[in-house]
Amino acid sequence: MKRYGIIKAQKPEEVMDAKFFRKAKKANRAVEYTDSEAVIPAVSGSAEIRVALPNRRPLTLDERQEAIKLRYDEISLIEEEIESERKALLQLVKNYQTDGRANDVVVQNLKIKGLIERRSKLAYPEKWIEELSGLTLKDIFESKRDTRKIGYKADVYQIKRRVEPITSLYVDLSAAAAQATLAAEEKEAATATEIAATTAAETASATAKAIAATVTAGTDALASAAAATRGAIIGQRRTIKLKK
Repeated sequence: MKRYGIIKAQKPEEVMDAKFFRKAKKANRAVEYTDSEAVIPAVSGSAEIRVALPNRRPLTLDERQEAIKLRYDEISLIEEEIESERKALLQLVKNYQTDGRANDVVVQNLKIKGLIERRSKLAYPEKWIEELSGLTLKDIFESKRDTRKIGYKADVYQIKRRVEPITSLYVDLSAAAAQATLAAEEKEAATATEIAATTAAETASATAKAIAATVTAGTDALASAAAATRGAIIGQRRTIKLKK
């Protein structure tokens, strides 16, 4: 009988993301840092976890200001588009009051909603919820009418926003190097293609010239032969003898 072995799936490579810090919190260990790695110390039942630190540098103040300016310019364009679409919506509402057709009004509302969501995402690229420890809804609502249906330990949460995403504060040097390498390879490939095309064109031109020269020489030879033949035929004289 054949025995088939069990192939164990390889564990995915650890990366420095939200899961990594959740593991540190679960292990109740502070993350330690070296020059090139972040380490979760070993605990009973699990080995230590090491991940490579991303190769990044902070953006300069000028780079951050330029990024913010570009985002604000995009927000301004979206706001102008929203205002234009809202004016169109008012006209569609007037048309609806006349002909009773609501389809166009619904479609226009959805279009404006999408633009508003894009503007909100640009203005606040990152949103998250945090629990306000030590505070309950009982502390916020004072009226018994408001608190009678609220549990005693109803927690309070707060929505927080950032006007700049964390990723916009750093430059990924490894990604920049990879892009530069890719651009150099693409440029080299384009140059090689151009050289090959030029060489092929020159070869084709030389071949065409050689063929044309051969054809011309052959034509001239045929013409000379034909002229010589014509001259020989014309120059001949036939003598006819009559019988007595």
